[in-house]
Amino acid sequence: MKPGTRFLHSLFEVAHVEFQTYDLSNQKVLFSSGVTRQLLGYSESEYVNLSNEFYRSIIHPDDYGKVQQTINKTIQSKSGDVIEMTVRLRRIDGSYVWLYSRQMIYQRNHANSTLTIIREVEDVTRLVELQGDLEEKVEQLKAISYKNSHLLRGPVSSIIGLVDLIEEHAVTSDHNRQILHYLKETIAKLDGVVREINENARLG
Repeated sequence: MKPGTRFLHSLFEVAHVEFQTYDLSNQKVLFSSGVTRQLLGYSESEYVNLSNEFYRSIIHPDDYGKVQQTINKTIQSKSGDVIEMTVRLRRIDGSYVWLYSRQMIYQRNHANSTLTIIREVEDVTRLVELQGDLEEKVEQLKAISYKNSHLLRGPVSSIIGLVDLIEEHAVTSDHNRQILHYLKETIAKLDGVVREINENARLG
């Protein structure tokens, strides 16, 4: 094995990203460093066969439109342009992983039609999951913020107003007891909202 070839082979073995060349004319992978194939769990021959139509048979159905758009953008791109894409591919066990890829034109024919592209592919499943978790937490914070700014404001304002009435007018007897009843009712509502907010925060 030549020194340069040995270096590339070693680089592919230690890298956590996939390097490949893909023949757009014949719709098949030409070279794969093996990372994606091993991640998905397919044999080398299975992976080559599955590469037909840009892996259509294992691309998540909801993502294939994005794949077609990416292929068209890549074909129409200029030399040196890098086109990005994040889609789901099906593993041999039926589960899906999120893969992020960058592709660019490697070779054109005399008619300037794209023949071959080079790709770099990496597993971003954990990042996508973290993004989903983050978005969920943001929605929880929005709900808590709404409760703080709207649901709490009403009871607090009522308490302040009732206390002001008692202090300003020094009402007594039945009137006083009625106001105190409303005050206690408002405090109970406020306590319920606070408990709900605390429970949501604990579950989050």
